[in-house]
Amino acid sequence: MGVGIETEEGQGFVRIVLTGDLDVSTAPSVEERLLAIEEGGPPERVILDLSELRFIDSTGLSLLINADSRGRSAGRRVTIVSGTGAPRRILDTTGLRSRLDIVEEAPE
Repeated sequence: MGVGIETEEGQGFVRIVLTGDLDVSTAPSVEERLLAIEEGGPPERVILDLSELRFIDSTGLSLLINADSRGRSAGRRVTIVSGTGAPRRILDTTGLRSRLDIVEEAPE
């Protein structure tokens, strides 16, 4: 299965909703979309909504860490919405919850 990518732009933020699987085969397309958003008049906040993902592997986790690092360097906040399924479990297991801005539900 691939990954679905939907974007929603608001006042000062972009929300990216991912569905399906975020893995070694799909991460490059997500990374490409993120870089395009960051370069094209970057928002103050990027919300990566993983709540609809079924699977995430180490390549997907690396993508999240890199997006957060780029955001911090640029003074941009990156929030990750884990939901309650597989993404939340892997983020908890890897200890990334203490390193990244992770919430269970998308901010208003």
